[in-house]
Amino acid sequence: MAYVYYQQMAEISRRELYNPKAGEVAMEHIRLTDKKLLGELTFDKSDSFYWLKQQARRGVASAQHHLGALMYAGRNGLTRNIQAAVEYFRLGAAQHDASSHFGYGLALLKGQGTKQNVTEAVRQIEKAVEHGFLGAKVALGYHAYEIEKNYTKAAQYWKECFEQTHDANCAHNLGVMWTAGRYPPNFIIDHVQAWQYYSFAAKHEQIDSKVVVAYYNARGGHPVIIRNPWLAAIWSRNVAEESSAIGTIVRRALEAYRDQRWYASFIFYMQAALAGVELGYFNAGFLCNELKELNNEGTFDCIEQLLNKYLMIHGHNRNIDSYALLNVAEYYQWKKRNITKAIQLYVQLYQNGDAHGLYNLAQIEEEESHLNNTIDLKIWTQVGIRFDEKIVTNRYRRLQYVYQYCRKLKTAKSDESYIPCTLAYLRTSTIILFYEQLKIIITIIFMILSTFVFIFRT
Repeated sequence: MAYVYYQQMAEISRRELYNPKAGEVAMEHIRLTDKKLLGELTFDKSDSFYWLKQQARRGVASAQHHLGALMYAGRNGLTRNIQAAVEYFRLGAAQHDASSHFGYGLALLKGQGTKQNVTEAVRQIEKAVEHGFLGAKVALGYHAYEIEKNYTKAAQYWKECFEQTHDANCAHNLGVMWTAGRYPPNFIIDHVQAWQYYSFAAKHEQIDSKVVVAYYNARGGHPVIIRNPWLAAIWSRNVAEESSAIGTIVRRALEAYRDQRWYASFIFYMQAALAGVELGYFNAGFLCNELKELNNEGTFDCIEQLLNKYLMIHGHNRNIDSYALLNVAEYYQWKKRNITKAIQLYVQLYQNGDAHGLYNLAQIEEEESHLNNTIDLKIWTQVGIRFDEKIVTNRYRRLQYVYQYCRKLKTAKSDESYIPCTLAYLRTSTIILFYEQLKIIITIIFMILSTFVFIFRT
């Protein structure tokens, strides 16, 4: 049932992509922990929008294309305006900007925002290729396939495009040719060859390939794919989230967040979460956590109700946000006292590129040992740490090795964990030094006492 629902929503997203209308907005996949992307948002009437518009009017080709692309898609805080977007593409094309040639050519080819002119469209797209935008071959292939019915020529364009740029749209179209039995020279149906292209394109965000992958997983009976309705629902939901209806809710949430209307932003993200959107769960969880800390409210469990559900929806994808993993792991460690679950999440956090996961694993080893909650050697192996025989039986030596390993990590977030790992390394080193010195002192004392006893007896 979930697949059928998401399939219907996915079809709406596809229609909006290929038949855009003024006033629509794109889905903004921006987590509130990503300050860089938040800072790059260009809302209508914002200073950054007026600056970009001024640059475009002054004839800066890159600004003309950028503004045209944002207006065409209704992205980055702007509302979709097809005619204005096409005009900016036209201005950029007049200055021989390759991307603008392509954008203007596509508009002419489809008759979107301007009168359809296939001859001029092909000329503009060819200009885009001449000026270095090789991905424009996807449109030349479309013209050859749909209008000229020259499948050999279409295959040549799409194959060159895929080999030169790994363009997801070209990959999808090659999959279509293999599925339809129109790939030269043999023109036979080959679902295995088609799947290789569909799979690549879907993983690189091509919307039609996502729908195809969802369909095959829902139906089964494919030479490569085993029926998996759950995975089919996941792929369909991924496409459904691109709809303007969801995009509008998220846009309002972002605008409220920009204006510091925290509760309004939280409510909009909650609406997105109730629609099953993973971004809604994450951002609502983030805001809930922040508001809870600000207002000392304890009536709603942000971690359990929102961030944990975000993790459940997201699965084991490596692009999962570290903020959610860390907060949920700490929740299981300290509130639920489920150390096994906490360890699993810290491992995932570390594998996600965040050294805090390794640091917190070591902290469990150090602080929970009296409760027999030591980390199994298999877990350490799982995160790439192997102890030699000299230290494997010595807990503090193991901890010293882990903290030293943590200090040397080079990941996207290793700078944030360097100081905690260094302090922990120094602490364990001091403990080891103290115990070793104490052993030496005790040994010396015993030697002196033994000497005295020997002398006294003699």
